[in-house]
Amino acid sequence: MHKKAYLFGSVFLILSLIGPAAADVGPTYAVKNAKIVPVIGPPIDKGVLIIRNGLIEAVGLLDKVAIPEDAEVIDADGLIAYPGLISTHTNLFLEVARPATGQGSPEFTAQQALVQDRPAETPELCVFKLIKPSKAAIDSFLKIGVTTVLVAPNRGIIQGQSVLLNLNGEKAEPMVLKNPVALHINFTTARGTYPSSLMGTIAFLRQSFLDAEYYAASQAQYAKILKGMKRPEYDPFLEALVPFVTEKKPVIFQCNNLEDIKRALKIIEEFKLNALLSHANEAWRDAAILKKTPIPLLVTLDFRPPNSSQYVNQGADLRKKAEAEIYPANAANLAKEGIKFALTTFGLNDGAAVLKNIQAAIRAGLPKDEALRALTIQPAQYLGLSQQLGSLEPGKIANVILTKGALFDEKTQVDKVFVDGVLWKF
Repeated sequence: MHKKAYLFGSVFLILSLIGPAAADVGPTYAVKNAKIVPVIGPPIDKGVLIIRNGLIEAVGLLDKVAIPEDAEVIDADGLIAYPGLISTHTNLFLEVARPATGQGSPEFTAQQALVQDRPAETPELCVFKLIKPSKAAIDSFLKIGVTTVLVAPNRGIIQGQSVLLNLNGEKAEPMVLKNPVALHINFTTARGTYPSSLMGTIAFLRQSFLDAEYYAASQAQYAKILKGMKRPEYDPFLEALVPFVTEKKPVIFQCNNLEDIKRALKIIEEFKLNALLSHANEAWRDAAILKKTPIPLLVTLDFRPPNSSQYVNQGADLRKKAEAEIYPANAANLAKEGIKFALTTFGLNDGAAVLKNIQAAIRAGLPKDEALRALTIQPAQYLGLSQQLGSLEPGKIANVILTKGALFDEKTQVDKVFVDGVLWKF
C-alpha cells in the first residue's frame, strides 16, 4: 500500500515538473529568408518567423531574431509569408438539401434557400452541432490560403448561431476558435406557413425582438421581487433571443439585395442591435447611406446577381455582363468611397472559385492591399479577435501561409500552410 502511494506521488511530482503532456506541446518551426507581410506594418525582407506551440513567438529580420535550437528550420528563400486568410461567412461542412423556390437570394442557391424543413425561428440552434468536416473542402480552402472560416446556419429566417473554425483537421472540436459567434437572420420566407411574404417576415422579426425585450423585462422584474408576483412563463424561443437584445451579442443580417440592406438598417436602428451586414453584393448601390453608419460589412465574393436585380430579367447577355463586370466591382466601389469591409466566401464552397473571384474583384479595381486587409485584419477586428488573428505578430495564433509570388496574382501558388502552428500537408 505504501509502495503504491509512493509510486503515485513520484509520478505526480515528475508530471508537475515537466509541465503539459507532450501531446499538448506543438512543434517549433523557424521560417527563415522569407519576405514577411505582417499586414499591420511594412514588409520585412529576408525575415524570420518563429512558431512554437501553435503561436507566433517572434517575427523580425533574420539577423535580429535568434533561431531556437529545437526548431525545425524551413528555408523560405523566394517565398512570401502572409497571415492566414479569414472568411467571415460560409456554409462549409453543412449538408446541402434540394433547392427550393422563393425570394431573397441570387439563384436562390443552396446556402440561403434550402427547403425550410425547420421552423422559421431557431435562435437556439448552434450550427456546430450540424457540421461534418470534409477533407476535400478543407484542402480546397487551404490551397488558396484560407485558414479560418465562420460557418453559419443556412435555413429559416432566424437561423441560429454560427461557429468560428480553424481549418486544422477533420475533427470538429479541435477546430473551434469561438462558439457561438453570432445570431444569423435571413430575409427569406417560410414554406406553407407564416410568414409567407417579405412583409410578413419583417413583421415577424420586429415582433420577435419586441417580445424578447418584454420577456427580458418581465424576467428581470420577477428576479427582483420573487415573492408576491406570478412567475413569467418560460419561452425557449424568447430565452434564446434575449442575449442579442439585452446583452447586445452580435447579430448578422444576410442582405441578399439592396432592399435587404435597407430593411436590416431599420431593424438595427429600432432595436439598437450589435449587428453586421453580410452578403451585401449590392452594397455599392447604397454607399451613401453605408458611409454614415459604423455597421460592419461582410461582402460576398459570389458575383451572381439576386433575382430582384434588373440584370437577371433582361436576357442572358446582360446577366453574364453583370456577373463578369458589375458585381465584381462591388468591393472596389466601396473602397473608393472609403467604406471598410471584410470579404467572405459566402455562396462559394470551392477554393478555386474563391480565388478566381478575388482576382476578378482586383481586376475590377479593388487594390491588392485592400483585398488582403479585407481577408485578414478587418474580419479579425469585426469578430473581436484581432488579438489572436489577422496579422503576423508575436503572441498570435500561428496561421501562416507561404506563397510563391505575391498573393492573389494569377500565377501565384500557396507553397506551405500552417494552421494552429502545425504544417499542413495537402
